[in-house]
Amino acid sequence: MKWFLYAFSLISIAIGCCNILYTDETKKVIKSIVKGVDLRILSILPFVAGILFLLSASVCRFPWVIRFIGLMSLIEGALAFSNPNNLYDKILDWYLDSLSDQTHRFFGIVTLILGTAILTWIV
Repeated sequence: MKWFLYAFSLISIAIGCCNILYTDETKKVIKSIVKGVDLRILSILPFVAGILFLLSASVCRFPWVIRFIGLMSLIEGALAFSNPNNLYDKILDWYLDSLSDQTHRFFGIVTLILGTAILTWIV
């Protein structure tokens, strides 16, 4: 399951860099992806990623971090699928419309650091 951690790390590093350097364009791409697809179909991605994180935790130096990310991803997938009181829609609207550019860049920095950390933790 190293391949999943490598792929996730490289993708999150790329997304983090794009979020830092091209903030407006990244917001437009995320908005077009989220608004164009049904939320129940989109919820499959974090759910499958959570399962893959849980399965690939054994090939990492800090498996508890990977398991935590997997559990959070499973919870996100379940929340996006059930969408109680349109909570997930409100969170997406807040993330895509209300946040400043500095906050998006901060999330890009966090994503970049997380991707780099996971890449270095693979055994």
